[in-house]
Amino acid sequence: MASIYHGRGAAIGIGEETSTNWGTAVARTVWRPLISSSLLRTIEKVPRPTLKTGAAGAMRRSHYVQADNAGGTFQIEASYRSMGMLCKHLMGAVATSGTNPYTHVYTFADDVPEGLTIENVRGTGTAEVFEGCRLSQGVFAVAAGGLMTFEGTVIAQTSGGRVSAGTITYSGTDAPILHSQAGQFTFNSATYDLIDMSLTVNNALATRQHLGSSTTAKPLRSDFQSVELSITVEVEDDLMTAFIADTESDAHITFTDGTRSFRVDLQNAYLSAASDPVSDANVVRQTLTLVGQSDGTNEGLKMTVINGDSTGIGN
Repeated sequence: MASIYHGRGAAIGIGEETSTNWGTAVARTVWRPLISSSLLRTIEKVPRPTLKTGAAGAMRRSHYVQADNAGGTFQIEASYRSMGMLCKHLMGAVATSGTNPYTHVYTFADDVPEGLTIENVRGTGTAEVFEGCRLSQGVFAVAAGGLMTFEGTVIAQTSGGRVSAGTITYSGTDAPILHSQAGQFTFNSATYDLIDMSLTVNNALATRQHLGSSTTAKPLRSDFQSVELSITVEVEDDLMTAFIADTESDAHITFTDGTRSFRVDLQNAYLSAASDPVSDANVVRQTLTLVGQSDGTNEGLKMTVINGDSTGIGN
């Protein structure tokens, strides 16, 4: 009888690979419950180009493996805890200071860290362990009435196929980032109440196919890194004026839960898009996109997390 299992209990476990073991699975030290996951190994199989057919008919005779790819996306709740390893591998670097509570500052680096091992626990059924994982993109999003989510886009070297799930060990501190914990958004020395926001970091990583293997070499940047912040507010003419004037300014917003906090600093930001159509009698809303830039010292984005984790990448 075919195996039947359910999505409930789905989770991901994450372990940090080092410069000497990229593409070699390591123990998973951070666990997060999943909202969704499309992580998958995809083997591209194509017909051989020969015109050879069978003794009768017009069918091709054979095929071969063109590429053995792995990766996809996963979505989890963003939290004040258990997010540090993902933040480090999305941004590039982390610096930790202070004593409990600790301050962790995540900043951009020339390259993302070596890689991650990600175990994708498929609910009540089996798991799949992906090795040599690098975060090509990450999106933090929250809207009024909801909690913040994180969606990661992964390029992996490969996976070993379906296996029995490992032991899931969640953090004892479950601290989701809620919409009600947001402070005001600041841009160009003015403050605004947001309706929603979405922060997208694009690392522009791409697979690298070489002779001698059907799997990718370590994914590297194929273009410039970028960061964008999309927001919605009740219409503010000052923001449209700033868009037209090509105003450049730092922008920031902080979420706070007691002694814990999560702050986003978009550096040297400019407004790349602004729209506030009128379509009914309701309050007019304005959607805007801000783009961070480097000035040679500040690289466009800084994320600061304050929590009880002494390492910056712990569970």
